Amino acid sequence: MPEAREYDVIVVGAGPAGLMASREAAEEGASTLLLERENSLGRKPCGEAVSVSTLEDAGVKGKRFIRNRVEVFRVHAPDEKKYVDILSRKLGTAGYVIEKGLFLRELAYLAVKRGVEMKMGSAVLDLKRAEGWWEVLVKQGAERRKLRGRIVIGCDGVNSVVAGKALGVRKPEVIPCFQYRMVNCGVEDPHTLEVYLGREVAPGGYVWFFPKDGGEANVGIGVRGAPAKPYLDRFLSSHPELFSRAGVVEVGAAPVPVGGEVEKVVGEGVMVCGDAGGQVIPLTGGGIHSSVVAGKVAGEVAGKAVEGGAGLEEYPRRYEEWSNRISRSLKVLRLIEKLSDKELNQLADLLTGQDVVDLANGTNLKRVGRKLLRHPHFALRLARELLGG
Repeated sequence: MPEAREYDVIVVGAGPAGLMASREAAEEGASTLLLERENSLGRKPCGEAVSVSTLEDAGVKGKRFIRNRVEVFRVHAPDEKKYVDILSRKLGTAGYVIEKGLFLRELAYLAVKRGVEMKMGSAVLDLKRAEGWWEVLVKQGAERRKLRGRIVIGCDGVNSVVAGKALGVRKPEVIPCFQYRMVNCGVEDPHTLEVYLGREVAPGGYVWFFPKDGGEANVGIGVRGAPAKPYLDRFLSSHPELFSRAGVVEVGAAPVPVGGEVEKVVGEGVMVCGDAGGQVIPLTGGGIHSSVVAGKVAGEVAGKAVEGGAGLEEYPRRYEEWSNRISRSLKVLRLIEKLSDKELNQLADLLTGQDVVDLANGTNLKRVGRKLLRHPHFALRLARELLGG
């Protein structure tokens, strides 16, 4: 085996977190290597909806990867007779449906432009601490190589080798998700994204229908305790107005962490970000924005630490606001999971779009709790718990 090459920072995983982390570390002057086990970017299926603030935090501009503008986010109650609309204009922000692969390529371009060395098709098999370095064993094709890094940032997903080997943390709680990319859908309003709730529709999760342009859409599902695909197929057949003339052009499946942030995201010369750190908003399963911010902070902290700056504990301190949002969203998820379809139908009459946004994102929970306190049934089931947070 050839002599190990040495780097200041080795980032594992080229999703949103890893691409941001590597760029920021290189920006600080650290020699940075980015390893990705897949041979192409964006393989993991995703609804691909993002806010404008996500793009701002990622530092990207341009329309190359934007496929649709979001004006309405509609949440359907289980009986589908009621829904709650979240209007972009009322929230004072914009949203988009993107082409995630193109978005990641834009992030990769910016990372490489800053000096990041990027290696695709490179799977990390093991790593261990030795003399102040991390020795990383990598498989590239049929070849195995050893690398050495002063700092390793694990952005390698729910089955993270870095989180398990270097931090000894358990794999995060996940929900299985399954998605079709479909064409020729019967889209009534291409600027309305829709989700459908209910135990009969998606037990413990929801179905999403996110249109792009030209009749194309991401149609997916996350469920608990049941196979996802049969539920999604049943949803398609029960909505002929949307899908009777549509065709599937792409199929994907992946686990999404919904159990909150892992118990430890930093150790001696090592950090984890994104799905590897459970940094996903539990109630929605959305992780692009939270991962972008985590990678951005971790990469900057790593780059400065190499030059004798603050220690790596600066990373969780600077990410605390997001950690709290994730924790509060998990609390809401645990409460919502206990509600029956009948109760969810009733809740649709009480909540506004802003209420739904706050519950989903773990923000302003006490305000929503005070509102529900006026309704005897939900005062007991939800309000007191929300007011306690």
